Amino acid sequence: MLTEDSSHPETSKKPHPPQGSKPPPILLHGVINCTEMIKSLTEVADEEQFLTKSLPNNVIKLACSTQETYRAIIKHCKEQNIYYHTYQLKEDRAFRVVIKPLHYTTGLDDIKNELRILGHEVRNIINVKNRQTKEPLNIFFIDDEPATNNKDIYAVKVIQNKIIHIEPPRSTKPYIPQCVRCQ
Repeated sequence: MLTEDSSHPETSKKPHPPQGSKPPPILLHGVINCTEMIKSLTEVADEEQFLTKSLPNNVIKLACSTQETYRAIIKHCKEQNIYYHTYQLKEDRAFRVVIKPLHYTTGLDDIKNELRILGHEVRNIINVKNRQTKEPLNIFFIDDEPATNNKDIYAVKVIQNKIIHIEPPRSTKPYIPQCVRCQ
């Protein structure tokens, strides 16, 4: 019978602290002097907290190890008016749902207030328009603030005495569409 020996290095299990999602990269544009840029960033964060990679056209890609470092570098870039590009953190992204069939004349503020009463903080509401005619459709995109109760919005069946259906937005198809007529 095998027993687990904690003194043996291969069998000892060290608990790992829970890790949050890795922050997205930060792209700094127009960097002429890389050493000056790194000196400027080390004032805000330790050198061990980020890695750099040189890209063409004077672009430096920063990979931050923690979200605190990511936020500190973004704040520093804004204060120093450094031209940069990045993506939103996962936990800061809005939770998007689609409301169907809600008449397009329904007021956006009315929808927002009704959902606020139901416990959902709405960030943005968009009334979908037809691609070609630009006429409003009976479909609304709702962006909720990130919260623990976001999935509860799928249980809502009535807004302002109107029967609705709430569903997640359609994702793009993973395959290449093929013409049915000519293959």
